[in-house]
Amino acid sequence: MKFITEDDLRILFRKEPFTSYDLLEGTRLTPGARQFLVDKKISFLDDPMAVKRKTVKPEVKKEETKQEMKDQRFLLKKKTLQAQFLEAGLSFMERDVLLAEQVFDLERRLSFVGKESPDEENAFESCTGFDKEDFHKPFSDCFEITGFHAQSEKGREIVLLHRLRCSVRELAAEAEDENFNPVINRLSQMICLAYGGKACQRK
Repeated sequence: MKFITEDDLRILFRKEPFTSYDLLEGTRLTPGARQFLVDKKISFLDDPMAVKRKTVKPEVKKEETKQEMKDQRFLLKKKTLQAQFLEAGLSFMERDVLLAEQVFDLERRLSFVGKESPDEENAFESCTGFDKEDFHKPFSDCFEITGFHAQSEKGREIVLLHRLRCSVRELAAEAEDENFNPVINRLSQMICLAYGGKACQRK
């Protein structure tokens, strides 16, 4: 009688993962090997749960893996986006400390996307284009950014804010997540203020 140990199974699993294990004639599992198969949810002949576990289709696990990979890509892209906000904030520090602080605040709020933030309701100020009730709704740009705006007095600020807004909107569309809308709308407010002062530019 040959006993299959936990180490034997681990070596096999590392070479090629499996979802079921058939004992050869004249072999038995050690308690450790049996526990390894149970922990890995691998069905084997003398496992009373074998029939139930075999009904799980491998495709389901593949779909779960795809979703996990999608979630991981989203988190990585959001981290990259947050880094862009930090970079823009540092650039603004030289010319407009208040604007830099607002960009740093938006970067912090990006980390709460999809989560509840205790001060979320008071996070943004109302203006003639947005109010607190519709700040979570999707809006188009207040006005199209062109080379004309880039050459204005605060052209650098406008272009950097517009770039951040485009990046946020792109990630929001990919993730199909409306929780990014307040950040997008706040950036639109900041662009309006940089170009037209207190005058609303929304058409």
